[in-house]
Parts: sequence; C-alpha cells; structure tokens
Amino acid sequence: MKRIIAGIVTSLLSAGLLLAAGTADQTAQKTDANGRPSISFMVTDHYGTALKNQGSDKVIQDYESYTGIHVDWRFEPDSTYKEKLGVTLMDKRNMPMILTVGYALDSNVISAARQGAFWDLSDFIFDAKQYPNLSKANKNVLKALTVDGKIIGIYRARAIGRLGFSYRKDWAEKVGIKKDPKTIEDVYDMLYKFTYNDPDGDGKKDTVGIDLCKYTGPLDVIQTWFGCGNEWVEKDGKLIPVHQTKEFMDALDWMRKIYAEGLVRKDWPTIDTAGWSDACKKGTAGVFIDVMDTGKRIWQYYNDNKIPSVVNPNEYASMRLLGPVNGKTLATTGFNGFYLITRDGAKTEQDVRNCLRFLDRMCDDKMMVLADYGLEGATYDMVNGYVVIRKTDLATTPQAGLNQSVCYIPNLVAVKPTLKWDEPTKAQYAAYDNNLKYVVYNPAIGYLANSEINAEVGADIEQIIDDARTQYICGQIDRKGFEAAAKQWSERGGDRLIEDVNRLKKLDK
Repeated sequence: MKRIIAGIVTSLLSAGLLLAAGTADQTAQKTDANGRPSISFMVTDHYGTALKNQGSDKVIQDYESYTGIHVDWRFEPDSTYKEKLGVTLMDKRNMPMILTVGYALDSNVISAARQGAFWDLSDFIFDAKQYPNLSKANKNVLKALTVDGKIIGIYRARAIGRLGFSYRKDWAEKVGIKKDPKTIEDVYDMLYKFTYNDPDGDGKKDTVGIDLCKYTGPLDVIQTWFGCGNEWVEKDGKLIPVHQTKEFMDALDWMRKIYAEGLVRKDWPTIDTAGWSDACKKGTAGVFIDVMDTGKRIWQYYNDNKIPSVVNPNEYASMRLLGPVNGKTLATTGFNGFYLITRDGAKTEQDVRNCLRFLDRMCDDKMMVLADYGLEGATYDMVNGYVVIRKTDLATTPQAGLNQSVCYIPNLVAVKPTLKWDEPTKAQYAAYDNNLKYVVYNPAIGYLANSEINAEVGADIEQIIDDARTQYICGQIDRKGFEAAAKQWSERGGDRLIEDVNRLKKLDK
C-alpha cells in the first residue's frame, strides 16, 4: 500500500512538474550570451555578402541596440533558396524561428501549415500597442496568407495601388484635351485623337493611342473600369470568375472595338515585354497602362534625353500618372514574399513576440533608413534634410542583406528622412496613395490559395480564357468562339473550382 501511495504521489508530482514546465514553456524565451532575446531568421542572400562587409558590424550593433533583439542569421543564396526552404521545412530539429518565402502560398507551405508547422498570428499582430506597425497590415492582403482561417504569414509589402492609367500630357494638350479622362468614353476619345489627330505635330500618321504587348496585364486593368472585378467577383452571394459576367464581355467588346479601329498596334500579341515602353519613349504611342513605376520611368526618359514638349519646346515632355478610370483600377496582391514563424523554431509565445517585435521595429523609419540607405557618412549623406545616396555597389555596402528582413508595413519607404525625389517619383508615390481609394481586390484570393482544385487545374484553365480573350479582341474568334472556350474552362475543372472556392468561403464564416 505504501508503495502504491508513493507511486501515486510520484505520478502526481511528475504531472505537476510537467504542467509547470508546460506553463513555463509559454513564457520562456531564447537569449544570447548577453541575456538579450535571441531569434533565428532564414532569409535570401542576393549578393553573397549579406552583413559581411566593412561596416557591417556597426549595422548589426545599430539594429540590435534599437530593436533589443539579437538575430542568428541564416542567409541562403537566392539561386538555391527555394530548394533550401523545402529541405528546411522537413528538418524540425534545426528549424529557424522565422522563415522567408519569396513567392505566393504554394501547396508545400499550405500542407505544412495544416500540419501545425506555423503559428497562427491572428491573436498577435493586431495588438497596436505591442506592434504599432504590423497592426496596420492590410487585411485584404492578409487573406492571401490565410490557411483554414489562420493568418500564417506577415507579408513584405508592395504597392497595392501600383496599377493604372498614364498618358503623355503634352500630347493631350496638343489635341485639345484639357482634363484627365474620367470615363471610359473619355479614354476612347483620347486614344482616337492620339491615333488620328497628329499629336506629335509632324504631319504624319505615325502614332497610336496605346501600345500593348503579349503581357496581358493591362487588359485586366481595363476590365475593372467596366465593373467586372479582379479575376473573381461576388454575385448574389456567390464567387464566380469574372469571365462569366456581362461586364467582362462589355470590356472585351470595347477592346475589340479599339483594336478594329487601329487605336492600338495590330501585332501587339506578338510583341515581347522587354521593349514594351519603347513606343511611349520614342513617341509612337501616348498611353501606358500598367504600373505607375513605368509611367514614371517614361517621364524620366523624357527628362534624361531632353525630349521637348510638342506644345512648348522650352519644356520637356511629361507623363500624367492618373491611375483610376471610371473610379476603378486593379489592386495588386500587395506583397512580394512573406515571413512564417515556425512552431519548431519559436517554441514559446514569448519567442513569437520577440520575432514580431523585431519585424515591427524594423519597419520604423530609423531601421528602414539603416536597411535601405545604410550608414550616414559611409553610404549616404544628409543634405538639406534629405538623404543623398553615395554611388556604390550594393553588394559591398555594410547594410547589404538587411532589407530582406523589412516588411515595409505600413510605409513602403521611410517617411523621414527620405530621398530627395524628382517630380516623376513624387508623382509615382502620389499615384500609389491616390489609387488606394479606387483599387478593386480579388475577393477569392485567399480561397484560391487554399483550394486543392486550384492547385490542380488553375494555371491550365486560366490560360484557356487568356488565349480566348486575346483572340476575341483581335477578331480571330467571335462571341460563339469565346463561349466555346468558356465551356472548355468549365469542363476542364472550372466548375469544380467554383464549387471549391465557395465551399471554402462558407467555411470562412
């Protein structure tokens, strides 16, 4: 009996110790030799010199002092990073706390998430007191990093309002257009006059309204003007692909019309993307539809090459970075890569908080300046309150690689101090901000990422519609031909995909 009682007591004590250990495990944290909280971070190394250059010790000292976190970096070459990530996901004993993923969610990451490999960050990141930067993350963007209702990643932000409409301002003045085009009819009027009203004033019929190429992203932007949505749209409570809407066909009919009337070059589906903006630069096209960055670069080309305005030879030509038409423009995914916090690396909630603390503080102006511009007096100088970058090879800078740990939430660049921007760059960032009021998001983005049907057939059936759209615009097929392609989309997995997306939508509630 004494032995039985002793055994029971021992078991209870052991259970108590285990419970205590389990409780302590939620608050314990990893530290370095100096008692500073320590995290491990696997990131991409684009140069092979990440934080190994002259002055890198000072950079490390600065970010550790500011964030209060020691980082055990695991830099991996960009060329083999994806393969290394796959291996790392299987090596639980050697798992970093933070993993970098340089692309959208794929089946490997989703499968690992469903097996509990990553922390659900939903209960952490919206704490504005603890994470004043990360708490401002865009929830529409986070949908793309959500698996079974759990936010598993923190994104590396890119401009959501990056896409839109740009046009050559002096051409507009030349043909008598005094206001920005606001409606689709206004855009048609501009394209027509840029094609047939001699906007360059040389007396020749050598211009077109818009120059497209085989990259069909601009068609997606144009479609939003007609109200058909961004890839998918919600109709009567159900998510459907945009090609099943009347608005989509209205957009295609309009594009077919401008093609037939010669407002765009006839061979655009065969033109390579490499020299796509050359038509605007060389004065044979006046409208560019895609990212605001390229509109800016066209404008900078005019300045750098002293291209005179056609209405005032004493000034250089310029681009107007307008953005939305008809009150709409296409949203980007809003990110380029993301970070995962692993359960096998960050074993405690305190470890998670330390990881998030580092990521959050790296989004402060001071750390963004350090990561993007480096050290004052070494890689940049302050002139009249602005950052002036010294010309140097990025691979040799002391901060090389550090920017791979910056989320850029909520700001894409440091607010103060910042670079002294030229007028085109000011216009670019102003357009980004303005576009946010008009961007059209893809409401199915998170469900598509989680759909096994989409992983199976998505890319193939999407190509069916892309090809048919181009053929319809160019007059190679008629409405019945497009409908046949749409039917093929449905039969090859499209109907199953719609069903699966809406199943996941219901589960999300």
